[in-house]
Amino acid sequence: MGKDVMIKLNHVQKKYPDFSMDCSLTVYPGMITGLIGANGEGKSTTFKAILGLIRADGGEVEVFGKKAADLGKKDREQMGVVLSDSGISEYLSVEDLIPVMKNLYTKFDEKSFRERCERFNLPCHKKIKDFSTGMKRKLQINLALSHEAKLLILDEPTAGLDVSAREELLDMLREYMEPGDRSILISSHIATDLEGFCDDIYLIQKGTITFHEEM
Repeated sequence: MGKDVMIKLNHVQKKYPDFSMDCSLTVYPGMITGLIGANGEGKSTTFKAILGLIRADGGEVEVFGKKAADLGKKDREQMGVVLSDSGISEYLSVEDLIPVMKNLYTKFDEKSFRERCERFNLPCHKKIKDFSTGMKRKLQINLALSHEAKLLILDEPTAGLDVSAREELLDMLREYMEPGDRSILISSHIATDLEGFCDDIYLIQKGTITFHEEM
């Protein structure tokens, strides 16, 4: 596989007692790829396989032209990730997160991160546990956008958001795509959430891609 593919899954398999997955999909540069499926159909399992959070039982996962296991720290810095279980301590404030991000990412852009916090009304000194669902999602996306990643992997970022919060969030992502060489893989259980936003749509059912269409 050449460098011109961001993510390639070739028959990636994972077996659990009550669920088995066999998933193939490709994410190209400059494209927003949507993965649609009801809860429990395999979206999060697919994302965890891409990120190396679970070990696949078969098939191949490649990111930036490398096997997932061979990704180094620099490669991982090129990925902005939002998983449904955020991994951020709710007892921190946005202000507390800034030194953490500086330590984690060499390209963390504090200025644009703070500007987006202001634009999206994210208070810097309030504990994250006191944020609404919409505010938490916007913060997660803002963090993913803050270190010049080439690839965003977003699991259900629009879940539980009202229409205006969802539109604000999608606007942030449209701006992120403007340079033209970046990619997003985004999942949702509601197809209409991603209509008109994605260039490429995959439908996953019972762990298998049953439909694929370029928009």
